[in-house]
Amino acid sequence: MIGILIGMLLSACASGAGTATGAGAPGLTDDERHRLYAAALSAIESPLESPSFKEVCQKIGVFDAQGNQNENYMAFVQAHVEWAMNGDTEPFRTEINSREKARAYLRNHLP
Repeated sequence: MIGILIGMLLSACASGAGTATGAGAPGLTDDERHRLYAAALSAIESPLESPSFKEVCQKIGVFDAQGNQNENYMAFVQAHVEWAMNGDTEPFRTEINSREKARAYLRNHLP
């Protein structure tokens, strides 16, 4: 699962960045933002093309209102790779280890 997530992250990085400013993610901790992003990646077969993935990215402050990557995106993805590689995230990865579980996580936690 972690290999799939890293592959998706690298693919996302290669797609380029948008140019609009991001509003950030008020009220969300860094850990919550990473959990939402990981769940969004896991919930959808082709996340980069998905409106729901774009919605999550907008809510966590890494996509602009038009659904394009903003200046926060690359730094967030780099931090996300580190977050995902941390052994402490294993229980969470188990919590979202299917598309259904990841979608349920998003339904329950997306602001």
